[in-house]
Amino acid sequence: MNKKHIITVIAILFIGFTASSQTGKNTKILQMSMFANVGTKMLNFENLEKNDIFLPQAAFNLGAGSYWTIKRILWSSDFYYSQAQLEKSGKLTNYNAFTNSFYISYKVINTPKIILAPLVGMAMATHKVSVADKSFTGNIFNNETNSYKLKHHDNAIRLGINFEAVVYMHNTVGIVLGYDYSLNESADWKVNGTAMKPISDNFSSFFVNLTIGSWIPLMKDKHKEVKNSIIEE
Repeated sequence: MNKKHIITVIAILFIGFTASSQTGKNTKILQMSMFANVGTKMLNFENLEKNDIFLPQAAFNLGAGSYWTIKRILWSSDFYYSQAQLEKSGKLTNYNAFTNSFYISYKVINTPKIILAPLVGMAMATHKVSVADKSFTGNIFNNETNSYKLKHHDNAIRLGINFEAVVYMHNTVGIVLGYDYSLNESADWKVNGTAMKPISDNFSSFFVNLTIGSWIPLMKDKHKEVKNSIIEE
């Protein structure tokens, strides 16, 4: 994860916290949220291991996102970068991925402090694996190399659940737990820099992300305001 990505996440959080601190406490029917997410995704690439390409069982996630909500309906998009590394059998393997998702939810629990919403949507991911042989003794001047790269683009159906709780004013913490079901079922890695045949793997996986963000109310519920004003009178 480079500095630009980290700075982007921090900036999104700062904007969200600042905006929420400037809003009133009245009930809103339209609001948005900006959040950062950090978590992990499972790596289950069995056929890579059969070809002596070993990876940890999980990768670290870091990203950000936002959603819009009208009453109980929630539309969301987010992204995160995943990273993992493992050295085994004289080989150093690095895994990097970028995942972008869009989904819709319905808030089965919807209070001023807590929401719980099952979600369904789409996830698009690019997986990259680089493998370096640490016992390499060849000659780089003869165009020999000690490494090669694998790459794969994947589309998946995302199923999961989103839980959020307000901890201070409109600032929130939450958790998103889900499963990305690959539409490619058993898809091939594209292998560059080597004579290896394409390696097929199932790219479906579980993930869990913790979120830190802020609700930003945008539209007042006029019906409740009128009702409250009548009671006050």
